[in-house]
Amino acid sequence: MAKCALDLSHPKFARLFSSDPELMPGLQVLRNNLAKDHRLCNWVNIPMPGYPKYKNRIWKWDCRPDIMDRSATRKGWRLFAYVPDSKAPEPIPAKAFFILDKTEDRGGNYTKMIVESLRDFLAEESSLSMAAGAAEDRFRRQTQPDGNIRSLCLTCWESVAVTTDSAERDAAEAIHQCKPK
Repeated sequence: MAKCALDLSHPKFARLFSSDPELMPGLQVLRNNLAKDHRLCNWVNIPMPGYPKYKNRIWKWDCRPDIMDRSATRKGWRLFAYVPDSKAPEPIPAKAFFILDKTEDRGGNYTKMIVESLRDFLAEESSLSMAAGAAEDRFRRQTQPDGNIRSLCLTCWESVAVTTDSAERDAAEAIHQCKPK
């Protein structure tokens, strides 16, 4: 059973559904199911014709927030995630970058729209990671056997956070102050 660690915390992705806060509980259910097995959730690896650079790197899942019963059988939302390495050790990391309401899906080949969204996402992620570079120099992140990531301050050697939630970890690192010895 292939497990997947779906990251929903990227600011660009969060802005896409901020107008619909009721969607987040459904996304969290999807994330929890993916942690068990990424194939449990109507998974499709998009072949990305014309974009070999992204082959096996764009995955999509259909999901439905519990509060939105549009149909008993058809899921109402489609989530796209970027998987940097589909052969990575489990849980396979995936970063959500685009979501759409399937009632607004125009159908046909939407590969170009996905690539444009992904490029915007990766550009913003790159600028965020450059800004976070200082945090990476100050903290060491270690993956624990239980899947949690431990953040360790390299100045005072204090454990700052132990969590799977990257937003929670980043917040703990941002407010961390070394205690005087």
